[in-house]
Amino acid sequence: MAKAWMAGAERIDGATARTAAGVGAPRAVWTVTGTDPDVWSAREEALRLVHEDRAAHLVWNPRDGGVAQALAATRRSPLPLGRTARFDRFLDHGDEGRVCIVVAVVSLEREPFTDGPLLGLEPILEWLESWGVPRTWPAGPPGLWSSPEDRTRVWSRGGHFGHDQVPGSLSTAPGRVNPEHVLTPGAHPTLEPQPSVTT
Repeated sequence: MAKAWMAGAERIDGATARTAAGVGAPRAVWTVTGTDPDVWSAREEALRLVHEDRAAHLVWNPRDGGVAQALAATRRSPLPLGRTARFDRFLDHGDEGRVCIVVAVVSLEREPFTDGPLLGLEPILEWLESWGVPRTWPAGPPGLWSSPEDRTRVWSRGGHFGHDQVPGSLSTAPGRVNPEHVLTPGAHPTLEPQPSVTT
């Protein structure tokens, strides 16, 4: 049974967040905090995002495996994901789907987090799967432009997406990450630089 709060994640008070009676495929949207994971913890970044009224469901530091959760899966993130005008109103696509869970990775956009260690990723994927988010990335790698029509068609399938792949998004996050490394942790080991040895 799906739990609103991920086991093992540090809980942060995300204040009041809206709910939406979303229908359709469940989704996870990946973005980055724009900060150095060697300097900032998941907790610190989760608190900052809450303070800025941009709380993500999960904030994850892939360098140390720390995960902080500010919102229950049943709530909607106040972080603008992407808006589309319909009938003289703007719809934020974060309100669509049975769930739309935002994962903010403590990382810099210019340094794809999938190029480094991905500690603690598997429990995140398992929790997302418990909410029906399949391990698929239907839009292909983030960082590549696509037409608005393609974005909308692919978005309707559900699964995992980069913030820049949400219809109507103005974001360029999470950068050129490798979806395969996100969805199959451990299958693509990354090597840490080894200290040089002089003789």
